Amino acid sequence: MQTPDLVPIIPELILLVTALIVLLVEPFLKSDGTGRIDRTALIAITLTGLVGSVAVSLGLSGEDRESFAGMLVLDSWAVFFNVLFGVGAVLTVLMSPGYLEAHRRHLGEYYALLLFAVIGMNLMAAARDFILLYVAIELMAISSYLLAAFFRYRIRSNEASLKYFLTGSFASAILLYGVSLVYGQAGATNYSATGRAMGEIMQSAATGGKAGVLLAVFLVAIGLAFKVSAAPFHMWTPDVYQGAPTPIAAFFSVGPKAAAFSAMMAAFVAAFPGALKEWGLFFIVLSIVTMLAGNLYALVQTNVKRMLAYSSIAHAGYLLAGVGAMGWSGNTLPGQGVMIYLAAYTFMNLGAFGILAYLKAQMPKGFDYSLKSLAGLGRRSPWTASLLTLFLLSLTGIPGTAGFIGKFYVFSGVVWADLWWLAVVGVLLTAVSAYYYLRVVIYMFFREPEREYTLKEPIGGAMAASLAVSAIATVAIGLVPSWLWDAAASGFGALLK
Repeated sequence: MQTPDLVPIIPELILLVTALIVLLVEPFLKSDGTGRIDRTALIAITLTGLVGSVAVSLGLSGEDRESFAGMLVLDSWAVFFNVLFGVGAVLTVLMSPGYLEAHRRHLGEYYALLLFAVIGMNLMAAARDFILLYVAIELMAISSYLLAAFFRYRIRSNEASLKYFLTGSFASAILLYGVSLVYGQAGATNYSATGRAMGEIMQSAATGGKAGVLLAVFLVAIGLAFKVSAAPFHMWTPDVYQGAPTPIAAFFSVGPKAAAFSAMMAAFVAAFPGALKEWGLFFIVLSIVTMLAGNLYALVQTNVKRMLAYSSIAHAGYLLAGVGAMGWSGNTLPGQGVMIYLAAYTFMNLGAFGILAYLKAQMPKGFDYSLKSLAGLGRRSPWTASLLTLFLLSLTGIPGTAGFIGKFYVFSGVVWADLWWLAVVGVLLTAVSAYYYLRVVIYMFFREPEREYTLKEPIGGAMAASLAVSAIATVAIGLVPSWLWDAAASGFGALLK
């Protein structure tokens, strides 16, 4: 390893040092006299590390920087996702203190694990080698398992972590088996070298060689499909989201999902160009099944947190439609639409989960995430209800919001790939989703509460900052999306070099 190898991973090194500082500083924090330890310093250190990592990533974005013999590349593609992961983590940190204090589990390990997960996500986006990709996925996954079980004294939290661990282990094993087949046939794990070797095999007349390539592609795709909650590999998602701390469920719904999509697009475009039609068709079929499963299961949910979990599965289906169309047509426009959708989804979904975390922090024992517990919220807390309405409208895809822009670019790319029927399926299922999103709005504004309760109004503290940024971004992307399109186009251009 030489000094230049360290330059592209400076953002990750900043996060690593920040996580270690958080763990080292916490034992020296003093009680305020009531037995309560003020952990404001830990929050400040974590936010400083995340902002510093994002700033350095942007500062290094002027040119493509390779590290470790091309295993990792910091280019516009990686920077786009570094910024997205960093912003998502910052918003998660801001919405966490009040929730953790209400549940008496405000510990420094929470922030350290969050930082370790972001390191893994950054490396997934920057990886150009299957070995690094696997290591990055495991780093993200192990941190996520521990975060899911952060309320370790709760059976539901332990159950969520165990299910996440078991399904994640199966996914990792399948992915690793696929990678081993890739290496066995291509003699390399680097994306570009693999792409050249696999392309030659697919162009040959040997049926056995083609079958081996397709099996490797199929296994790698399944391994990553688990990570994005694609049906029928979604069985872990609802239970994990319901059992994990709400800010962590919010983080799971956007961060690891975006990381898996970034790895999926980078790996399949570069490593399997000889099987574009085949993996494109696989993801198209997967997208239809995922959209159907996510939306139909969400229709019957009465627990809002669980409904948002199935909703995240449905959104994974929309995103997979873009990935599949990109492979089927060989056109990059659907892929750029996926990048825009991921950015839009980060803000609107974090905002929706953030409102649930705020309500739970205000009423630790009185709020159970059910639709009935939201009844009358519009009169009890107009600001809270209005913000949740904005995020739900965006998730539905109402014009003027980020959700509409995300769906517009993805489905436009699908139509551009001459798959208009797939876009029609997506639009129809989006209309179905309006039922379970708007049902929450009806409960908030048109149903009487079953019991009296009071909420702190307006929302204050770090939670207010998180929700404000999410709301502003949701509206800004919906009204002025051109800057995001330019960033996505630049990122995809770097990936195709």
